[in-house]
Amino acid sequence: MTGRPAMSTHAIDRWAARLGNLSRGWRVLLSLAITLELVILISFAVDRLLIQRVVEGDLARAAPAWIAAGVGLALYAVGWWALVGFDWDPAHPWSPGRPAVLYTAAGVAGLLVVIVLALFGLAFGYLL
Repeated sequence: MTGRPAMSTHAIDRWAARLGNLSRGWRVLLSLAITLELVILISFAVDRLLIQRVVEGDLARAAPAWIAAGVGLALYAVGWWALVGFDWDPAHPWSPGRPAVLYTAAGVAGLLVVIVLALFGLAFGYLL
C-alpha cells in the first residue's frame, strides 16, 4: 500500500473538537475578542464609506457608530451561536462544529488584516 494513510476525521472536525475542549468561559472570551476585532475592521470601512455624507450633513454624525454597534451585536450573536451555543435540549448537548471553526478562521484572518494595516500605518507615518 502506498500513499498517505486515510485520516479518520476531517480537519474541520479536529479543529471543532479542539474548540470544544476549551471551557465555556474561554469560548465566550474568544467570541468577544473576534467580534471586537471584526467590528473594528468593519467600522473602518463604514467610516470611509460614509465620511463624506457626514461632513456634508446628509447623515448624522453618530450614524457610523450606530451601524458599527448594530454589526457588532449581530456578529456577537453569530459568534455566541457558533462558539458557545444554546443548550435548548439537555438530551443532546451542544458541541462546536463547522460554524465555530469558520468564525474562528474569520477572526484569524481579521487579525492578520489588522496587523497589516497597523504595520502599513506605522511605515507611512500614520496609524490607520
